[in-house]
Amino acid sequence: MKVCQVRNIKIGEGKPKICLPIVGTTDDEIMAQLASFETLKYDLIELRIDFYKDIHDIKKVLSLLRDIRVNTAKPILFTCRSKKEGGEIELDKEEYKDLIREVLLARCIDMVDIEVSGSDYIITLLIGIAHRNNVKVIMSNHDFEKTPDNDVLIERLQKMEKYDADIAKIAVMPQSKEDVIRLINLTMEMDVQLDIPLVTMSMGELGVISRITGELTGSSITFATGVKASAPGQINVNDMNIILEVLHHD
Repeated sequence: MKVCQVRNIKIGEGKPKICLPIVGTTDDEIMAQLASFETLKYDLIELRIDFYKDIHDIKKVLSLLRDIRVNTAKPILFTCRSKKEGGEIELDKEEYKDLIREVLLARCIDMVDIEVSGSDYIITLLIGIAHRNNVKVIMSNHDFEKTPDNDVLIERLQKMEKYDADIAKIAVMPQSKEDVIRLINLTMEMDVQLDIPLVTMSMGELGVISRITGELTGSSITFATGVKASAPGQINVNDMNIILEVLHHD
């Protein structure tokens, strides 16, 4: 069994772990979203820092992360999603590198998202820093227009593993029911082939089923909504818990 342990969460074991995104633009909005999660059942949070209005001020980012760390024992996934992959902002390479490096060195987070489409030098540098500071790496790729051919998806997932990522993530947009089934089948195949846990999703209303079948297919994390969705097709966290429990098998 391929398991990535983050705090007390074993990603890749049992039911898919539920991740709730935080997409506030100010400190107050972000902390209010986190507080609203208090009564919800979930496993980890994702701070989408690309929504944050003060993203260019590293001191403010670090202060925010320390506040979040004090207020939750859940694993924290730090994500700066690029605009080309569905994010809110496009940092230049140097600013992105400096932001992620300083966050990793501050040891306020448990996991970091790094896009496989980035610079080879920056990817290698940041993964090394992450692992030296006991931060797990989710390497990701997002296509909001289509579901690429299987050969392309396989190549990307294999590349993530070669980079020494701890988890490989693919999110795609289906144009047909066949695209959704194709991704589900590919997930099962790659779950066997890869030596690291896998996360996949087919976005939008058409792909919703891919967000709930992870225990069968091998997709180890599912993203749900606590307050506001960070991607199309996310299911409310309360509904997600019910569905995953119904589908769960020991």
